[in-house]
Amino acid sequence: MESVTPRGLPRRPYVLVLIALIAAEATSAFELSMLSAAVPDLMAEFRLQTTDIGWAFTGFMLVIAASAAVGGKLGDLFGRKKVLIVVLLLSILGSVVSVAFGTFGAIIAGRAIQGVTGAILPCIMGIAREAVEPKRVQVTMAVVAGTVTIAGALGFFFSGLLIQYANWHSIFIAAAVLAGLAALLCQILLAPSPRTYVRGDKIDIVGGALFVPALAAILYSVTESQTSGWGDPVVLGGIAIGVVVGVFWVWWELRVPKPLLNLRLLAKPRYALTMCIVAFVSFGAFGGIQLVQPILFQSPTSMPIGLGLTPSVFGMIGLAIAGFGFLFAPVSGMVAGRVGAKRSMLIGIVGLAVTMPSYFLFRDSLVLMILVMVLGSVGTMFAVTSIPTMMAEVVPPENMGEGMGFSVVVRSLFQAISVSVFSLTLSSAVVPGTALPTVGAYGLTMAVGAVGTLVALLLVLLMRGRPAATGVIPGAAPLPALAQD
Repeated sequence: MESVTPRGLPRRPYVLVLIALIAAEATSAFELSMLSAAVPDLMAEFRLQTTDIGWAFTGFMLVIAASAAVGGKLGDLFGRKKVLIVVLLLSILGSVVSVAFGTFGAIIAGRAIQGVTGAILPCIMGIAREAVEPKRVQVTMAVVAGTVTIAGALGFFFSGLLIQYANWHSIFIAAAVLAGLAALLCQILLAPSPRTYVRGDKIDIVGGALFVPALAAILYSVTESQTSGWGDPVVLGGIAIGVVVGVFWVWWELRVPKPLLNLRLLAKPRYALTMCIVAFVSFGAFGGIQLVQPILFQSPTSMPIGLGLTPSVFGMIGLAIAGFGFLFAPVSGMVAGRVGAKRSMLIGIVGLAVTMPSYFLFRDSLVLMILVMVLGSVGTMFAVTSIPTMMAEVVPPENMGEGMGFSVVVRSLFQAISVSVFSLTLSSAVVPGTALPTVGAYGLTMAVGAVGTLVALLLVLLMRGRPAATGVIPGAAPLPALAQD
């Protein structure tokens, strides 16, 4: 029997709500990892360099950042259930575009459209708070967080099977089927969401989306410099345009009364330091590694860098390692709860800092590389699960939503930057007649990743104490009135 929320909205049975939320987040997690195992095959079929294949990831992550920023606000205004379903339907469109046209340009476009799934997590967080009993909200979010890890690992595994026994088209078809099923479950199982009504209220679309073309122009110019040279007018013009648009975006966000990305949060030193940690660990260990792993594990053993695994075996290994890493999620939570999120983050980043150079030092041993991936999985779990707790320690409750949203944007942006930089260094020196990196190019790439994680480690060590979040950050939006959609 349905219960009623404090605002008089219908509350569906908990299990049904949980199923819908898991299905939606599983779609987002699947799409995040679904092309990793397909990297070598896509490079071979379309005769791509790593700088080219990187855009299938970079474009996706840039749109994730924008949609994460905009999605939460749209959910507040128009109802989170409606926005969630629209996002899932757009994800299907992205898969259709990729398959229907069958070119690599279409894959980049389709992946960019799929990037709107960045809005799923903000919507799910809101739905959990409005549709689930308060005592079950934390459990629900923990289950959803677990879904990210498991669904991402399953995406890694099934994409390996599909690319080996079918083709890359089947990966997008599977993603479309999953998104369609999730949209159907959300429509049937979730109750109507509340929406806000504030007369004259405006959405800061400019602030939410303008940083994406700014960063895209700079990243494209940097990667294009490898073939055209730094003196090329297109390269210089793209960098100039990106910088100008970026400066305008900062100016815009600092002048609007209710910015979508509240840069005023960075006026709090500990929050700014936390965002820098998120940025550097995302750059060093979370982004470009998606290109490194399939190239290392799936390239032929005859190449300087390559362990010769099939996509399905590589996917199976990835699934097992991710499952093992997931077991440490509650351990990270207990460490953060007892001694603070700094210690939990420190454990994670130390593990990742060891992992990055190990990718180079032990590159010729499959057994050792599996152990390195295990260490990286555990380190990633500690680092990722520490971020929300770090936010709670430094951001007042009144600003928690926008503080978390900002962290998602920062993480996605620096993962996108990481993919572009890693793809550039991997292609800086290739084996003649192939697009595969030499030992030197591979070593340079892992050195870049190691520097990123070491900077994050130093920033964590700079943190002092375990503060209580007090006070309201300037620019916080007032609590809106609610209506049912």
